[in-house]
Amino acid sequence: MSALSTLQRYRQDVVRDWPQTSGNLLVGLTLALVTLPQAVAFSVTLAGVPPHFGIYAAIWGVLFCAMLNPSKVFHGGPNTAMSATIGVTLLPVAPPFGAEYMGYALTLGLLCGLIQMAFYVIRPLGRMLDLVSEPVINGMICGIGLFLIFKSLTTFGGLPVNTEVEWPMWIAWQSFLAVIEIGNLHAIQIGLITLVTCVAVQQFPRMRNWAILTGIVTGTLYSQYLDASLGSQVSLIEKIGNLSSIGLVLPSLPLFTQESMPDIIAILPGAVTLALLGLFQTVAAMRRMNRKAGGFTDSRKAIFSDAASNCLLPFLSSLPTCASFNRMWLVHRLGGHSRLAIVSSAVWLLVLVLFLAQLIAIIPMPAMAAVIMLLGANMINWEDIKPHFKDRRESIVFLVSFLSVLFLDLFGAVIVGSVLAIAYSKWEQAHPNISLSGNQLKIRGNLYYGSLPVIEAMYHRAIAREGSVVIDFSECFYIDREGIRWLKAAKEAQQAALTDRRRLDDRREVERRAASDGKRRAGRRRDKPDRRQRSEF
Repeated sequence: MSALSTLQRYRQDVVRDWPQTSGNLLVGLTLALVTLPQAVAFSVTLAGVPPHFGIYAAIWGVLFCAMLNPSKVFHGGPNTAMSATIGVTLLPVAPPFGAEYMGYALTLGLLCGLIQMAFYVIRPLGRMLDLVSEPVINGMICGIGLFLIFKSLTTFGGLPVNTEVEWPMWIAWQSFLAVIEIGNLHAIQIGLITLVTCVAVQQFPRMRNWAILTGIVTGTLYSQYLDASLGSQVSLIEKIGNLSSIGLVLPSLPLFTQESMPDIIAILPGAVTLALLGLFQTVAAMRRMNRKAGGFTDSRKAIFSDAASNCLLPFLSSLPTCASFNRMWLVHRLGGHSRLAIVSSAVWLLVLVLFLAQLIAIIPMPAMAAVIMLLGANMINWEDIKPHFKDRRESIVFLVSFLSVLFLDLFGAVIVGSVLAIAYSKWEQAHPNISLSGNQLKIRGNLYYGSLPVIEAMYHRAIAREGSVVIDFSECFYIDREGIRWLKAAKEAQQAALTDRRRLDDRREVERRAASDGKRRAGRRRDKPDRRQRSEF
């Protein structure tokens, strides 16, 4: 009887939640259709491996990350920058698409996972990833959006895909000119019809989740019409191709032999770059999209999910996985804030590859390029960019990060933008707010080795003018040992008096909190009084 009541209650829950569930399943189908051409393109054109590497990453990589990462918007799978890094790293070692090359690709992915696991185990290393600021993240998102548009130009125009892994602005400009001058007009027509259909359907709120699927179907139907009326030899439309050889799983082993050890040592720097590139994107995308969705997930859990997944995927003939800005953005835009949407995308893709390979084979690549260009355009959101231009320093960090994606690469953008953001942060900390009223010198900010030159300059000007100074450090947030020694020396010189205008109760509260924080950090009871209350003051 209890089992029957449980089934009835479950049925009621399913009926009640079916609209939301069906919406998540539709988001998953759309996500699968968008991921499929990316997985094929990233494998073949960037990483130099067969297409099943990217498809298995879009299936098993997404499933592993969905199981290990509690975020509702996280979507892993194959990634542009990581696939390109694999191609750059392995090109001097072995010829692409060969058995040795694929073995090194699996080894590189395993090394990447092990390095990422070290970032999870060693907490300070993982904490360093949080130093990527919001202007850097938004600059990366906009740069990636424009990068996707440029990357899809040749496919949109029916031209051979440029296999260059570096995409500076001049290559994008040459691709644009090539599309205009010698582009396949039939391919351009298919791309434009797909693009216009997607944009038109998006204008209807109830049909928004169907926009990309409708655009792909429309582009495919027009492609079939062109082939039927003109012939495939005239239309020259590139299709996704037959994927019937791909099965449920393809076990594999990374290449670790005595003869290969010199080459493995040679690709270690590439493995470090690959690991950092994946973690930077994952942490940055998690922070950005969790704020969009109104949730929070600890970045350590995201690091662990990437590391564990990338340790397993090399044994399943798969590329490494990390967060995808454009696919996470698509999930958010379609309202799929549920892990059901993420898991269903992998399941849908598996079903499509196993049972509908012949139908997938006729989807034209220009239609898929149009969808990717639309996703790239949607990633450039003025509402997210506008707040950064209200502050000069944030705008510089944003622009540097944005341009670095286009002229350098994604890893270079993260490094340059993060260094600039940290430099600006240190600059602000090293310039506290100092006011001089009469002979009273008030310091608001941090009193440490970096700010002492600025404080000392004002202090000596006050001494020269007034003869003696009262230093008020009531609003100092932090004083390091060098600051303490400077205050002690100023007092012993009998030219300065020190004052703390906080109430006695406030000082005791600060001292109590400092002591409790010290006990919590050390894991044992020990006194840690406020350094501003030392006896030498």
